[in-house]
Amino acid sequence: MSFFSHQYPFLKYLAQAVLMLYLCMVNIAHAYTGVTIVMATQTPANLEFVDDFRTELINTKNNSLRVKVVMLDASEKFTVAENSELVIALGVKALEATSMLKHTTPVLGVFTPLPVFNQVLEKSKRELGNFSAIVLDQPYWRQLALIKAVLPETKKVGVLLGPASSQYLEVLRDEADELGLSLMDETVSQEAELIPKLKKLLDSSDALLAIPDRLIYSRESAESILLTSYRHQKPMFGYSQSYVKAGALSSVYSSTKQLAKQAAEIAVRSQAAPSQLPAPQIPKYFSVTLNQQVAHSLNIAVTDEDAIYKKMQINEATEAIDNDEKKH
Repeated sequence: MSFFSHQYPFLKYLAQAVLMLYLCMVNIAHAYTGVTIVMATQTPANLEFVDDFRTELINTKNNSLRVKVVMLDASEKFTVAENSELVIALGVKALEATSMLKHTTPVLGVFTPLPVFNQVLEKSKRELGNFSAIVLDQPYWRQLALIKAVLPETKKVGVLLGPASSQYLEVLRDEADELGLSLMDETVSQEAELIPKLKKLLDSSDALLAIPDRLIYSRESAESILLTSYRHQKPMFGYSQSYVKAGALSSVYSSTKQLAKQAAEIAVRSQAAPSQLPAPQIPKYFSVTLNQQVAHSLNIAVTDEDAIYKKMQINEATEAIDNDEKKH
């Protein structure tokens, strides 16, 4: 204890009280009263997000956040009420533009992959406290858990990796091991290697898990990969609804409505402390889609989507409890 506080203890407590009052006033002064949603183009997904986000806020009790939408112009210049509102950036281009706002302005990205978010974060010199995102990527453990839920007897899961995705090999192996799965992998460095390495992988795997990588899963290669997998009678698990429609057996995804719900929760929860946005989050809410026709063609007996989803929810809840107990 300092001489000052020892001699005048009442001044010590008075100073503490003044400090707490000041901090409260700062929080009140900086608590945002509105949300600005920034988008580069009026895509169906962006427009749906805006509508769903507004609906979620209406359903939130005691919330009066105003919502406005801002379009990026050709020069990417726009104005927001910096320091007094939360900015939600839809898509990569909007996130890049909003990263240039004052660093005290809270920004939440949506529809952005985690690797891209990290690049923007590093380039902008922003801090995670006021720059975050609901990343587009489904976690690998959730995708692998889907395979276990759909095909409980599966032991070996194959993955094709390219220049962008090969860095995640060890993470994938660890996640697969946690679920009692063996990960079989092949790395593709050029387009000519794609089909030969895919065939080799399918010969040693029970199922194929698609991991986003531009060299491997492009519009041009998707059909060839699906057909090759089908000829080998091995199911493919995609990373989007479109892959399931095209011929993958199943995928886990988060709808625009689910992402809007999560964003609204963050907006309301962080309203009084805008400099305390949560760290980048995986999609909290998700759905499962199945291609029953593909399952029938591959002679795979599958339950319905709701049953698989409920099974995955239970597993995630159990995993969360186990992780919490390990922390304590």
